[in-house]
Amino acid sequence: MYQPRSPALRVVLFDLDGTLIDSTELIVGSFEHTYRKMGRIMSRDQIETDLGMPLRNTLRRYFDGDDLERAMNVYIYHNLERHDAMVRQMAGVARLVKRLKEAGLRLGVVTSKLRDTALRGLTLCHLDRSFEVVVAKEDTDRHKPDSDPLIYALAAFEAEAAECAYVGDTPLDVEAARGAGVRAIAALWRPVAPESFSQWEPDAYARTPDEAADILERWRSGALGGAAAEEAG
Repeated sequence: MYQPRSPALRVVLFDLDGTLIDSTELIVGSFEHTYRKMGRIMSRDQIETDLGMPLRNTLRRYFDGDDLERAMNVYIYHNLERHDAMVRQMAGVARLVKRLKEAGLRLGVVTSKLRDTALRGLTLCHLDRSFEVVVAKEDTDRHKPDSDPLIYALAAFEAEAAECAYVGDTPLDVEAARGAGVRAIAALWRPVAPESFSQWEPDAYARTPDEAADILERWRSGALGGAAAEEAG
């Protein structure tokens, strides 16, 4: 039977927090601390809905003027003070990266974090030598869910959108991938519920890094991407 094929994958881009490194508790805790200090109570669900955007963009939803600057300072101090003690390797990610590199794929990171903090997390998790390109907040004027950071990464790799996939743990990652025209995998190993991606349906869901590697290796061989979305179950 004839099997339709997609352009072979050449480049895989990854979100950082909650995808490559286990930093969610640090980030959520930093937001909880900041909101308490600023006299605002926010549920964990509300905080997690905002994950994935640059810090200023998130806090600007709730504060402005001097309050915004104070909230920024409270968050940054709390986060950096605890960063190295709380950031952990994400189980299975080192094996995922090794498999993809052995398959001949080129790898990059696209994050809304500042470069120094992003590299600090990658180094702490022994991933700092694994990626050819790291696109950070400083590299573009607009950020996720806007597609500019992914388009910037494509230019750095001199790759076409059809040759690229983006792996991330939030709907903002899928929205950015859609805008850039690249394939999207929803990383569910943080963990996160598949239902949270209902507005922006990814091409595939991966419950573990090994599942993501399986999907990406199929795409590397030119297998049709859409079928993998059925793996969400």
